Amino acid sequence: MALTPHSLGLHHLLKRFTPMVRPLLDAASHRRLAACVNISDLRDAAKLRAHKMVFDYLDAGADDEITMRRNKDAFSSLELHYRLLAGLKPPLDMSTRIMGRNVTVPFFPAPTAGSKMFHADGEVGVARAAAAHGAMYCLSTMGTSSPAEVSSQPPEPPGGANSLQE
Repeated sequence: MALTPHSLGLHHLLKRFTPMVRPLLDAASHRRLAACVNISDLRDAAKLRAHKMVFDYLDAGADDEITMRRNKDAFSSLELHYRLLAGLKPPLDMSTRIMGRNVTVPFFPAPTAGSKMFHADGEVGVARAAAAHGAMYCLSTMGTSSPAEVSSQPPEPPGGANSLQE
């Protein structure tokens, strides 16, 4: 048997240093994230932070990526004139209804297969984060968590706004 860090149990020893080391390792990523002003900046920051396989998986679309291209073209054709929002003061009410359900933000995380490849909490963590921000969540049919696991996690989303991709 080959000697590896795991076979020697080094991961158990190194786990104790995580609270001290993690802030140092994450400092550059946090600075990049704080400097982001648009989706392109977020994408660039993610590309620098994530493993290549993880980034490429999340950055790609299904099949021949036609829908992804159409979405990008549609959003690229929109322009925001920031002065139109002048005079509005926080907190802004962005609540709306999506698929007949009340939500506090007009968007939600897309169903992504295999979320546990990206974070230990997987789909449960994404659903929890969505609920905390008043968004609905849609579980992928190729998810690594079951619908029962996702729906049993607090906080409960507004109006029970979870769905399953068909």
